[in-house]
Amino acid sequence: MFWNFFRRKSTPALDSSIEKKYKPEIDYKPLPVRKVVNIPVSFLNKLIPVSQLLDGKDMQQLQITAANFLPGSIIFNRGTESDSLTYIVKGQVYMESNNGSIQEIFSGSFKALYPLSAGKQHCMTAIAKTDATVIYIPLSALIKERPAVSFENKLNISEHLNNNSFFNRFYETLMQGDIKTPHLPNIAIKFNQAAQQGSDIKEITKIINLDPVIAAKLIQVVNSPIYRLPHPITNNFDAINRLGLQTTRNLVTAFSMKDLIKCEKPDIKRHIQNTWMQSIKISSISCILAQLTKKVDPDEALLAGLLHNIGALPILAFADSLPEDSYQSVDIDLCINEMQGQIGTIILEKWGFPDQLKQIPLQSTNWFGDDGDDLGLNDIVLLAKYHHLLNNISDTKLPLISTLPVFQKLSNQQLTPEMSLQIIQDAQQQISETMKVFMR
Repeated sequence: MFWNFFRRKSTPALDSSIEKKYKPEIDYKPLPVRKVVNIPVSFLNKLIPVSQLLDGKDMQQLQITAANFLPGSIIFNRGTESDSLTYIVKGQVYMESNNGSIQEIFSGSFKALYPLSAGKQHCMTAIAKTDATVIYIPLSALIKERPAVSFENKLNISEHLNNNSFFNRFYETLMQGDIKTPHLPNIAIKFNQAAQQGSDIKEITKIINLDPVIAAKLIQVVNSPIYRLPHPITNNFDAINRLGLQTTRNLVTAFSMKDLIKCEKPDIKRHIQNTWMQSIKISSISCILAQLTKKVDPDEALLAGLLHNIGALPILAFADSLPEDSYQSVDIDLCINEMQGQIGTIILEKWGFPDQLKQIPLQSTNWFGDDGDDLGLNDIVLLAKYHHLLNNISDTKLPLISTLPVFQKLSNQQLTPEMSLQIIQDAQQQISETMKVFMR
């Protein structure tokens, strides 16, 4: 029985400093034959991104295969084609990158819930350290048409929320149309209207000067290390000329987002402040990565990073309207984790944002989302989110960066967690300057 593969002694916890330079003796024998196996849905529900993309009925229809490998056997080679998500379910494997660094993955660890390889091409070489069993889930079964979401239609509700009393109250109020959602700030509306009417820079400048805080921030950002101007700019007319209307519009929208929703309860205020701080950090890193990769406009990446978690605001505003003893913080967090992507996309659609921006909240919740072969805006935000989390939590709670589809789109695939952190450290001054602009 395949399930016997999971009946084993517990393995040691994965050490976040497991990176090594040791290479096992490699056995170059032909790959073993895969056999069709039945995997319990309860186990598949733990795997990422399987649990995010398929429901129980879809999981039961999967044709999953498995193969056993002896110590030193190559499970797959870097650069070869792949048609499946590959997960380790028994034993230990080495994952070797093209720069020679090696990381161990233990079955039963948090990292084993993520695939060893997820894209159409293997980015690392996997070598069995011990007797090992891996399962293969066909990529074709995971490609599903994502339904359009709206408040008027039933949202895609995760099974994790079925018994969440806070979510049930939120969802009922949402369907009744009584949820407080943020409106696009007035200055952003006026700016957009003026731009659409073909107003000149002089008229646009007058609109910006009506809000002294945003006017000052625009001067601050154009003179920041982001743009590295040889001479300082002292007025918004020159600032808009230097930035261009599209960049100015993005920045005005970003600056005006800080106070979209006011809350009274201290714990909800702190939650909103933490959400805003996270969006600033990811926004700053998005801008840096866009500059480094030269594939996406940095100013658009800056705005996309700020927008990626906007769907959390209506959920927090609803919590603020309830008695404090009627909900638990863990229920709010679960609701945000599961729903903010869908709700954020709906908000941006109502605001009239272009498609590539309004999809950012929905797409940035899925590490294994893939919307094309070229590095795009969503990929930059995902990379920024990964770097932010890598710098703030144990890397055992994240998938290997080499398993992410976005990794295959990078022109230099030598990016490792250590190199990723070095990139952020090298750009720390610029990130700090960007954050100062939005925190004041």
